[in-house]
Amino acid sequence: MKTQLMIIVLACAALAGCGDPPPRGTNVTVEDLGPDPMEANIAALPESLQHVTFFRAIQDAGFPCQRIVNVVPRDRVDGHLVWAVECDVGAQYVITLQRGGIFQVSGVPKPTQP
Repeated sequence: MKTQLMIIVLACAALAGCGDPPPRGTNVTVEDLGPDPMEANIAALPESLQHVTFFRAIQDAGFPCQRIVNVVPRDRVDGHLVWAVECDVGAQYVITLQRGGIFQVSGVPKPTQP
């Protein structure tokens, strides 16, 4: 029994090493990886759920936002989907969808009034 198990383990290890590795010095781009299924999932959401998704991304990034008042899709950046998002407190953010459903949030929150 142990011999059969060892043969199976060795066969699996040998098969795992099959295939050519990518050539060294080759830059892989987002387009080379093929379409990200998360893009289709976000695009299929109704506008209200997209706003909730962006609101949560902003909150998780630690930025202030009470309510999203405007979302404008922007041109892709390095193959990634991008949106400009404005909150009711006047803060404006740029949200970029990274591969695998990770949102990168950047922007300038509106300073609080003294």
